[in-house]
Amino acid sequence: MEEKVQKSIVDVSLDRELDLVVAYKKAMQLAELSGLNFTEQTKFATAVSEIGRNALSHAGGGSVAFYISKEGSHYYVEAVVTDTGPGIRDLGALLEKISTQPDGQRTGIYNCKRLSDRFEMSSSEGSGTCVRIGRRLTANHPPINHMILAGWRKHFSQLAPTSPYDELKRQNDLLLKTLEELRLSKAQTQEQLEEIQSLNLGLEQQNARNQQLSNERAQQNELLKKRNEELDEFAHIVSHDLKAPLRNMKALIQLMEKGRMHNPAESMEMMKNQLQKMEVLIENVLTYSRTGHEKLDKTQVNLNKLLEELVAGLSRPQTFSIEIEPDFPIIYAEEILIYQVFSNLIINAIKYNDKEAGHITIGYEPTDSKGNFYYYVEDNGLGIPASKREKVFKLFSVLHKLEGVESTGIGLAIVKKIILEKGGQIWIEDPRLSSEGSRFCFTWPAETIL
Repeated sequence: MEEKVQKSIVDVSLDRELDLVVAYKKAMQLAELSGLNFTEQTKFATAVSEIGRNALSHAGGGSVAFYISKEGSHYYVEAVVTDTGPGIRDLGALLEKISTQPDGQRTGIYNCKRLSDRFEMSSSEGSGTCVRIGRRLTANHPPINHMILAGWRKHFSQLAPTSPYDELKRQNDLLLKTLEELRLSKAQTQEQLEEIQSLNLGLEQQNARNQQLSNERAQQNELLKKRNEELDEFAHIVSHDLKAPLRNMKALIQLMEKGRMHNPAESMEMMKNQLQKMEVLIENVLTYSRTGHEKLDKTQVNLNKLLEELVAGLSRPQTFSIEIEPDFPIIYAEEILIYQVFSNLIINAIKYNDKEAGHITIGYEPTDSKGNFYYYVEDNGLGIPASKREKVFKLFSVLHKLEGVESTGIGLAIVKKIILEKGGQIWIEDPRLSSEGSRFCFTWPAETIL
């Protein structure tokens, strides 16, 4: 067996004077069980009682744990008395002082040391005191193994109480032990709960990160889809719309080579027209491709002033009238973009108006009680059937082909792209101010200043 047995055989808590009696009897019983004679039993039990009394007197209580230990070939019955009192500042000096005092003045510590074959004492200020008391068993004592020690522990656990107090103390100790086990179990449960909560928090944070990554991936996929659609549109431009003027010029050149063009000035004018058409188309395509990619500063935009300046610079027939409703709000937005939207819508309304007395009304109406508006440009022109209203916003879509009206089919596509990029919506309604024509409506999320 090991020199020091870690698990005690029996324990006694020292809370009051009667506990010293219980400790004394347990010491006698274990010494007898270990094979010591009555004199040796009494010496051991007396030493335990004296040191226990010191723990009660100076520390307010403590505990006694009984062991069997082995040193070399000798076995010892031991009692370890511990307390959590104030401790002894200079233990060495105290023991030295005790050893030099006359016999009549020596304390219980000295007498206990005389009664013991092994006596060890440790203490420091603020950390309590521990005293180990041991009586050596006979040299020819049979070996004591762990099975024997387990039997002795069981013996003491089943031993009948020596007094009513011993029975009450046993029950109290059992209750305290149960409460301590419950406390430890509760602490362990709380620790496990905190660990579970920590894991849950970690999982929630990881799920939030995963959701964020998923949202970012969805946004990137949407952006990629959008860019692919733009690439498809440009492929269409290169393969069809930009080639059309080139094919026309090639046909003119071939006719000139064959001598079939008898008027060189007319031929050159036709080629200039085709070049100009190509230039306008390329410029519009570049405008469309740049929409939404440029970072523009926001400013206060007086919409009445912007619309008046825009309308004043437009070329239109003398019989064509444009009405701007008063008191447009002043908004905080990118001025060039809102200018492009109104400009394209108004020019389109002029270009596709077949009436001699053409008329356009530009106004706004509230959409809710929070100060949000939708804006409209209404004309009395050709009108757009409900079934074709979505089509007019597609790139290169030309619904009406009028004599003398050149159109690339990009203007309304630019308008829709600008508005959607800013988080707004655009749609077409039937006119409200006349029996014919169209009303182009759009929202523009912007902070209304006035």
